[in-house]
Amino acid sequence: MAENTRDKLIAMSIDAMSIKGFNNTGIAEILARVNVPKGSFYHYFKSKDELGLAIIEHYGQQLQAGLAEHLANGTGSALTRLRSYFESILTYFAGNVGSCNCLLGNLGQELSMQDSAMRDAIFVHYRAIENQIAKCLTQAKAEGELASGLDPQVLAKMFFAGWEGCLVRSRLEQSEQPLRDLLELYFSSVFRSR
Repeated sequence: MAENTRDKLIAMSIDAMSIKGFNNTGIAEILARVNVPKGSFYHYFKSKDELGLAIIEHYGQQLQAGLAEHLANGTGSALTRLRSYFESILTYFAGNVGSCNCLLGNLGQELSMQDSAMRDAIFVHYRAIENQIAKCLTQAKAEGELASGLDPQVLAKMFFAGWEGCLVRSRLEQSEQPLRDLLELYFSSVFRSR
């Protein structure tokens, strides 16, 4: 039961902070959503910052696992599997443009200048995702799909940075079109062998 309560606190915090951000989400609000007394919060987390680090770790691991599973078990070439992963996210967003966000990106924008521990924790997951993308692009290079003169690590970093930026743009426009444009640009021209 104890771990279940901790997990519920993390899950509710992710839901709330995805919309309101870290600074605008209070512990009392999270506790009310989970129906847990305040004293219990401090049994699981010493502070809101410790909760923030747990959220970053949980969400980051979920992202990495989802990408790894899709790349390992998807069908088609490396580039086909990579595009399919991001297309599946677009399909999810198409039903609710307001959900166009990445908690890591949101927290990175909000907290990077405020809290170095959280910035570093977020960046660990950014690098891990970029490394998975770079590994896939390296496979695409071996398959002859990726232009030979391109550095998979740099491409992965730029692609993921572009994706995160387009998430912000999609929220501003209330349209998933910026994300669609990014996928079309990268998969139809940038990544393709010449």
